[in-house]
This record gives sequence, C-alpha cells and structure tokens, in this order.
Amino acid sequence: MNNAIKYLSLAAAAVAVAAVASSCSREEDDIWSQSAAERLEAAKSEYHKILCSAPNGWEMYYFADGDERGYNFLMKFASDSVVIATRNSNTSNAYAQESSAFEVIADDGPVLTFNTYNTLFHRYADPQPDQDVESDGVGSGGDYEFKLMEVTDTMIYMRGKKTGREIYMYPLDSNTDWEQYFTDIYAMRDSMFNSSIPTLWLELADGVRYSITDAASQVMHLVPEGGDAITQTSTLSYVLTPRGFRWITDFPGDTVTTTPAREFVWNAEGTYLVSTDFGGEDCTAGATIKAPALADLFMESEPVWSIDVNSLGGNIAVQYQNLVDGFAAATNAGRPLNWVVSGMSLLYDAANKYAALGISLKGSKSQGYIHYVRVADGDAGMKFDFNDSSLDGVIFTGSASQNGRTFVQLVPELTEFCDYLSSMDFTMLAVGGNEVNPHRIRFENSSNSNDYFYVELQ
Repeated sequence: MNNAIKYLSLAAAAVAVAAVASSCSREEDDIWSQSAAERLEAAKSEYHKILCSAPNGWEMYYFADGDERGYNFLMKFASDSVVIATRNSNTSNAYAQESSAFEVIADDGPVLTFNTYNTLFHRYADPQPDQDVESDGVGSGGDYEFKLMEVTDTMIYMRGKKTGREIYMYPLDSNTDWEQYFTDIYAMRDSMFNSSIPTLWLELADGVRYSITDAASQVMHLVPEGGDAITQTSTLSYVLTPRGFRWITDFPGDTVTTTPAREFVWNAEGTYLVSTDFGGEDCTAGATIKAPALADLFMESEPVWSIDVNSLGGNIAVQYQNLVDGFAAATNAGRPLNWVVSGMSLLYDAANKYAALGISLKGSKSQGYIHYVRVADGDAGMKFDFNDSSLDGVIFTGSASQNGRTFVQLVPELTEFCDYLSSMDFTMLAVGGNEVNPHRIRFENSSNSNDYFYVELQ
C-alpha cells in the first residue's frame, strides 16, 4: 500500500515537473517544414509556373487611376518574356502588341514585375509617357509591379505595389482570337452605352437610385436621386469585360444598408444590366442599370432624334408626302425654289429654348425649326402640341426659327402636317436596342395603330 502511494506520488511529481517545464518554455514546435525564405522561393516558382500555364494567355483588367478609364490587356507569359496586347485611344484605337520581359521576384512577398519597358503597358506608370507633351510629372499614376495576393489557374488577384490598386487577371479562352477580343468588348460597350443618351439610372437592391452620366466614356459620374451634383458626385471608372463591365471598386463603398455592386452583365433576356453580386446573368434581385422611361428620355434636351421618313404609317405617311410635294412646288415672288426635303428630326432648339421639328433641305447646311410643346403622359405617352399658347404665336399660333417661319409662309402643307401631329396622342415603343440603350422608338397613334412613325438617335 505504501509502495503504491510512493509510486503514485513519484508519477504525480513527474507530471507536475513536466507541466512546469512546458509552461515555462519559450519555444514552440516548428509548424513549417521549410524556412520563410524557402517558402517564398517555392511560391515564386509556383506562381511563375501558373502565369506561363495559360495556353492562350491572360486578360488583365487594369486601372491606373480612379479618374481615368480602365484598360484591357492580353498577356502571354513564357519563361522570362511576355507578349502584351491592347487596343485603346493611346494606340489610335488600333490593335497593337509588343514583347518585353517579366519576372516574379521576392519583395516582402511574391511580386510580378514587368522589368523592361513596354510602350503599351508602362506608359500608364510613366510620369512622362508622351515626351513631346509637357508633363505634370505624374502621368496616369499607374503601376508596373504588382503584389501577388492570390494566384490560381482560374484567377490572379494582385495589388499595385505603388498604388495598392486592385488588379485582376483571368485565363483567356483557348478559342479566343486576340484581335477579335478587343473588337468584341468595344461592341459590348456600344451595345450598353450610347453617348447620345445623357442619363442612365442605377437602382441598388434596396431601391436607392443614382443618376449616371458619361457612361460611354468609361468614367461614370453618379449622383443620388435628388442630390447635389456639385457636392455628392461619385466618380467611378470601369473596365470592359466580355459580358459587361466592372467598376474600379465596390459602390457604394461605405454602406451597411445594402449590398454594394461592382460588376454588371446583361440579364438573362439581354434587356438591361444587372449586378453579378446576386448571381450573374440569372440575377433578379441585384442592382440594375437602365435608361430613363421613354417619355422621360424624350423630354431631355440633349438627344437628337432623326425621323425615319421611309417608315411612316397610315395618314402620317400621306401628310408627309403632301409636305414633300408642297416644298417641291414652293415659289417666292413667282420664282420656283426647287426645295427638296432631305430629312426631318425632333430635337431641342437651344437658341430659342424650345423643342422643335427640324426640317432639312438638300443642298442646305441649316435646318428650319418648327417649335412645339412636349406633353408626357406616364412612362410612354407623348403629345406634340404645335399650337400651345405658350409658344409666343407668330405664324400659325405656334413659333419657329427664322428658316422655319419662311417654310411655314411658303409651304402651307407644313402647317397641315404639324396640325395633324398635334391632333394625336402617341404611345412610345422601344423597338431598337434595349432598356439601357433604346436607340430606336416607334411613335404610334394611341387611337389608331396604323398611324405611326419611327425615330432613331443620332
């Protein structure tokens, strides 16, 4: 019995000594089988291997500065050289490619450096890219060295070593032709954004709305609905993707009330843009970008809408032909004027501050404007009132520019045409483009669908 107690006491003492020794030790077992330097060398080797493994190269989404558009580059890495291709305004919008050197180096972690000058790429980090132009010493302010944050064979996430700007690369599909890639992404931009449509609307998932201007420039300006454009404008550059576009950063970037948006693609029907944050092109609940309602768009002063005179329907076509014949038969003091109508448009006469029907004559550089008042009815209803009393009646209870007055005086069929348009209420239907870029609209008599005309954004 005493021996058992003795043995137990000795065992307990041994355990206690071991516990004290353990608790006082200032060293831990090494959880890495390699040193930090060895691990860095292994990462460099692995990242270099992945860079060179994409059979058709990588597409890079590059941002130099938040106030400058994003740029697309294609890159094919091999050993210590890289072929870089791009097409943008700095290449005169022509496809160009150039070879240079690259290296994955150790610098507080793996860094991808493009270590010989490439005129297509380094100009964005060059403080004086155009030697014949006075420089501000900053240039675009971009990077040519990038900290490799996450590297896989499906995505490379980097940060500019100087700016911290997020840069992404994705492997290019093996069937993609490099030159056609740029043709396709610019066609994508043109299908999304029309510089003739001055304002688009972003609606976030929580219903908050922002107006968007300058979308076609690849540097958007966003203002909260009802906000002050001077103090509340956010500037967001974007880069094109094969499916849409991606902003330089999340927007809104400081919100806790809604999920921010960053990348947009066409919805499943291809009718408007939707944020991929909620499931890509199958999304139904994310942020969206659309043009204003058709009536609101038509009420804006900037767009010029050309009337397609070859696609008129019903009595509108008859009235237009009478107008054309009236111009052809017009005389002044018995002298034939030989006027030939070459086109008609709906626009804003900025000099006189009225919406106007513009009439162009063959051989003449100036148009005649017949003013009217636009009356919107809901999202898609419109009325043209050429006889509104607010038009400062000068000719036929309406008003016109000087050329327009001459037209009215010498071509009575013009008054008949305007009176006929005034007699109808129109329903607007988008028939060309989509809900972001509705560049062709049908105006249809709400009481008789056989009366119609089409307009096209100029």
